[in-house]
Amino acid sequence: MTNILQMFTKNPFFKVGLFLLFAIVPFFFAENDVQLFIFWGINILLAQSINLLSGFAGQISLGHAAFYAIGAYTSAIFMTKFGLSLVVTIVLAALLNGLVGYLLSFPAGRVKEFYLAMMTLGFGFITLEVAKEWSSVTGGVMGMSSIPSPQLGTFTFLGIQTGLAYYYWIVLLMAAFFLWMFKNFVQSYMGRSFLAVHRSELSAASIGISAKYVKQLGYTISALMAGVAGALYAHLMGYIGINSFGMMQSIEILVMGIIGGFGTIIGPILGAGFITFIPNKLQFIQEYQLMIYALLLVVSFLVIPQGFAGMLKIRTSLYKNMKNTKNNVSEEISVLAKKENAVAKIKDSNQPILSTRDVVKDFSGLRALDGISFELYRGEILGLIGPNGSGKSTLVNLISGIYPVSSGKIYFEDNEITNEQSFLIARRGIIRTFQDPHNVANMTVRENLLLGNHRLYQSGILSCTFNLKHSLEEEHRMLAKVEQIMAFSELSQYADEQVGNLPYGIQRIVEVARSVLAEPKMLLLDEPAAGLSEAELKLLIQLIHYVKGKGIPVVLIDHNMEFVSSLVDRVVVLDSGSEIYTGDMKGMKQNKEVIEAYLGVAKYA
Repeated sequence: MTNILQMFTKNPFFKVGLFLLFAIVPFFFAENDVQLFIFWGINILLAQSINLLSGFAGQISLGHAAFYAIGAYTSAIFMTKFGLSLVVTIVLAALLNGLVGYLLSFPAGRVKEFYLAMMTLGFGFITLEVAKEWSSVTGGVMGMSSIPSPQLGTFTFLGIQTGLAYYYWIVLLMAAFFLWMFKNFVQSYMGRSFLAVHRSELSAASIGISAKYVKQLGYTISALMAGVAGALYAHLMGYIGINSFGMMQSIEILVMGIIGGFGTIIGPILGAGFITFIPNKLQFIQEYQLMIYALLLVVSFLVIPQGFAGMLKIRTSLYKNMKNTKNNVSEEISVLAKKENAVAKIKDSNQPILSTRDVVKDFSGLRALDGISFELYRGEILGLIGPNGSGKSTLVNLISGIYPVSSGKIYFEDNEITNEQSFLIARRGIIRTFQDPHNVANMTVRENLLLGNHRLYQSGILSCTFNLKHSLEEEHRMLAKVEQIMAFSELSQYADEQVGNLPYGIQRIVEVARSVLAEPKMLLLDEPAAGLSEAELKLLIQLIHYVKGKGIPVVLIDHNMEFVSSLVDRVVVLDSGSEIYTGDMKGMKQNKEVIEAYLGVAKYA
């Protein structure tokens, strides 16, 4: 049943037929029902706006009705006081809302969870207070009346007097247009970056995604969509007041997204339909609306935590389905395999790609690293080893920008990167993995691997949103690369499986393969062999050989000495934050200080 439903929803003829079916609604339903369908279209825009912000970007918003209000008042004011057309007022409402959302993203980006919820709630109250006190413009507590409305016969569109049926078609076209753009955006590299930030800002930054930019974009687009919904609402009703945009409305918007299913496209559409039609049939219990919404949320979390979309097992794909992405993959994989087996010889270079100079890191008086200096050369695999707590991961965190350096300098390609933001360091080409796999659990293997390409994309937001040729061609190339690396790392069988459902070892391989797809200039691997089976370890070694074959230097942290010995050209050994040995593996195993601190006297005496 679920597969059949998904097959139909992906069929373009089904979508056209569904649109035409909705288009004939005014011919078969009474005006009251047509009005409900208009409300559904408006609520779809609201539900998708909160879906983008909360469902995809993970930003809590308890004052979303404020954007709705700004859009409604802006459109109503410009139409009633300046006589502008609906098209112009909608554009103005969208632009003003986008600006407000962008400005709000700055304080919102500095707080999380409870404090973010309180900040957005405060924003909602402030907006209503402004509307209440600015009575000369908004009408204050009396509200704004005499707004051109199709229900009152006072609304014209493109110079034509428009009734309720015509207004329904306007809303239908607007909703369909925004859903099309929303789908294109979500299925682009920008949409995937939202879920990456939602999962972990730390891991998103490690592949070059700026959490700050994602939040700014999320608030801007979300506010823009809510503003369009507000403009359409104002002209449907012919009257707006502050009571239409209170706390209850913000909760209603949130409920539409949650019970429909955040992080999908179809879910909020279903949630909007539920909230539009069901309360209308239960008007006799309207005074208990807040209690009912609270109950709905509790039931949703307990019974259908992923909403209607989860219950129906409908999932939104996060990439555009392209034809022929698998063409020539076998040929490309054979080329990769040759590179892996041959391990191309890298020209010797006396110029290091990475240098650390007297790097010190203190944590509240505790010195984790004490004057570490080493160099990494192109095509070299450097082992960074030592006992637990020796400072290995701390050093990697300093290089990748996660921790600030207390003193000392770090240079990459002759440029100082000391204390540079982690996403900027990743964009320079320093890509890393973590001790535990930092994949996006609810994304598939293919989608997670596409995240690795993020720093390589060049398409702009408009190109992605409108499916312009450049964007589609770029996505096609990136998908082809993903197919190649999946085949090379034997992940093709898991391509459409959500990563969170896969064994730990496969998740680890996915993270490393994602890092390879980022085309790094330097790769930092933090205990990549931990928890891997023998077969998985062979895949990991194959990927590392491929990386070295391309001349990409690797810093490798691991406690598996056999694994490390088979790969590294040189090792740096740390103990208690200090460097105690630098050289080859043979010399390390004979070094007395290393034996006592890490290897063990019994084994290497």
